Amino acid sequence: MKITTDNVHEAENAIRDILYMYYDLVKSYKGFGHNIDCGTFNPLNYIDAVLEEPEGYTFAIDLELLQNGSAVALLCDLVNMWDEFETSDIKVWPIIGQIKAALVSGRLKHMPELQKVIELGLGNSEEAFREEIVFIYQKQVCGYFSRMKNQC
Repeated sequence: MKITTDNVHEAENAIRDILYMYYDLVKSYKGFGHNIDCGTFNPLNYIDAVLEEPEGYTFAIDLELLQNGSAVALLCDLVNMWDEFETSDIKVWPIIGQIKAALVSGRLKHMPELQKVIELGLGNSEEAFREEIVFIYQKQVCGYFSRMKNQC
C-alpha cells in the first residue's frame, strides 16, 4: 500500500492498533497467546507499505513499526489458528490463504526474520513455530518498548 495524504490517517489508526496489540501481548501473556487484540486494521495492507509524502511534507508515520507490527499481527492470526485447529492446513479461514499469497509473492522479503517465522507458522511444525515466536516477541515487542524507554 502507498501511504499518501488521502490515507495517512488510516495508517495512523493502524499504528494505534499495533501499539495496543503490543500492550496486550505484554499485559495478557508476556508473549504470544490466544485472541490478542489486534484492532481493526488489515495487516496485509501494511506489511510492505511505502510512504509517498508530498514534497516538503513529512508524515509522522513510523514505517518500521507499521510494517513489523503488521507482521506481528499476522503471527497472532497464526497462533490463533494453531490454538483453534491444531494444524496449519486450514482452508476455511480466509486470512491464512491471504498470508500464504503474501509470502509467495515476496511481500515479506524485506523482513527476513519475520518471514521465516510466518513460514514456520504456515508449516507443519507447531513446536518450531512456537519456539521462534518467543524471539520475535522479545525483539519486536519488548525491543520496541525498550527503544521508546531509552528515548525518554
